[in-house]
Amino acid sequence: MTRNIILLFYILLAGCDLLDEDPPKIPTNIRGYFTVTPTTNDTTIDGTDTTIIKYYPRIHISWEESISDDIDEYHIFRSTDQGNSFDSLGAVPYNLNNFQDFSVVWLETFGYKVRAQDESTNIGLFSDSVFIECFKPGGNWSLGGYDSLHICIDPVTYSTPEMFQVVVSHTLASVNDTAGIMDFPEIALDTNQWMGNGWMYYTYSVLEMAEDSSGYDTVTYANTIAPEYCTIDLSDPVSGSISFDSGKYETIQLVHTLMACNGDSLFP
Repeated sequence: MTRNIILLFYILLAGCDLLDEDPPKIPTNIRGYFTVTPTTNDTTIDGTDTTIIKYYPRIHISWEESISDDIDEYHIFRSTDQGNSFDSLGAVPYNLNNFQDFSVVWLETFGYKVRAQDESTNIGLFSDSVFIECFKPGGNWSLGGYDSLHICIDPVTYSTPEMFQVVVSHTLASVNDTAGIMDFPEIALDTNQWMGNGWMYYTYSVLEMAEDSSGYDTVTYANTIAPEYCTIDLSDPVSGSISFDSGKYETIQLVHTLMACNGDSLFP
């Protein structure tokens, strides 16, 4: 009887040695970005085939998985107060190392960190934090003081249209009135600074007195031989600009309206 008790004790002791109490290693290299993704849905409204475009703002985060080999799931936490506090946002299984947050707010900054839990329910330490601002310059930027209404920045490629125009004026009512059009080839924005550079070709017409003073002539001028180097700056979420290196032309001021080229809102 005593021998059996001792044997049982050793079996229990051996079982205790097999119990995993070590927390999993920390996930590393957490990173993320904000995007607005368009989706299309073909439907029929009042007998007419219609394509409806909706935009889904979200933050994508990902991380390098823990080097522990018994991970069960990852816990995602989010901060809305610059990292002063974090709340649980959800969990993903061990074979996923990414997460999408759809509950974001335009121009707000969100912080994220993750931790691992193993199959023995041990919870590891948090990863470093990553902070992401909900801003990209996609959508319409309206122009003030010009006959053009807006410039649309593609919400996927973050570039201007292949060729866009700024109509300075289109009315010639009296002598020396000027009607001009600025042509800009496509400009791609740097996705870190949200700035881009390109060229502007200016064509304009002036209402001038005829040489024989018998009437008026419309004279057209163009700078196609010597285009103007320009910079488009959309780094501010609300206001942008197109400026010219030569200083011969006034800076064009832009205002972000958060509307796509088809008029739909890019953000709820």
